[in-house]
Amino acid sequence: MTNNIASKKNISSMQVLKTLLVLMENNYTMQELIQKLNEKESNPVFNNSVVSKYINTCRYCGFEINKFYNKYYVTKVPFGLELAPHELDLIQQLQSSAKLTLSAKPLKIFNEFLLKISQFSNKRLQKVQQKTYELTKELFKKAIEEKRYISLLYRTKIIRECQPIDIIESDGKIKFNVIYNNKQRSIIIERLTGIQIQENKFAQQEITTPLSYKIYNPLAERYEIKENERLTEKKDDYIVIVNDGEPKDELYSRLLRYDSLCEIITFKPRQEMKNIITKMLENYGE
Repeated sequence: MTNNIASKKNISSMQVLKTLLVLMENNYTMQELIQKLNEKESNPVFNNSVVSKYINTCRYCGFEINKFYNKYYVTKVPFGLELAPHELDLIQQLQSSAKLTLSAKPLKIFNEFLLKISQFSNKRLQKVQQKTYELTKELFKKAIEEKRYISLLYRTKIIRECQPIDIIESDGKIKFNVIYNNKQRSIIIERLTGIQIQENKFAQQEITTPLSYKIYNPLAERYEIKENERLTEKKDDYIVIVNDGEPKDELYSRLLRYDSLCEIITFKPRQEMKNIITKMLENYGE
């Protein structure tokens, strides 16, 4: 009886390792995982329930396995390489050089080698490509939740350590809002080749977030778009503007001067402005 229990545990352990091995090969859907795992079995033993249980076992052991668009991604391992920003920069330079000097087959081998480095980095390095945009966004959100700085790797080979703020999607573009050199910046995801979460944390601070508001006629007819503004909608009797970067106090003060010709759309700033007006009325009452 004891031998049977031990045998079952050994078999289960082997099946967990097989599942992990396939997960490390590539990103697969559940059905693809089941198919890949059963290919090497004399009798199909893997199904949805079994594979889900083994994935959860891997998670319990410290592997971060996320699911995006029905595919499973290993985003962090509990062991691996500690890659510093200058080392990542060196890898980028090697990759650029390899594209120019290597033929197709050696280049393929080199790229597979770089993929393994990325997978086995415990610094949560994510290569930014169109097919991994959702995964990159999740990593960015993770950094915000953990209040950790991130390193952004640009296509121009520049590396910048930033404080992540939030993600906005406008005009069909994904943009990362960050603070760099004490200034808020909006980075289009297409400009990046990699993102990495750092160990050092940042203190939460008040930041400027995008603000939407309507400007009505007759002001709308003569309104000039300012440096941090962009026009998102234009109607016969009003325009809609998004402001991304103007200091909050300066912006609110300016919008107050527009009186009834301005309407803030975003709820939170509307409440903040209401509080400002209430305080002003209290001061006048005194």
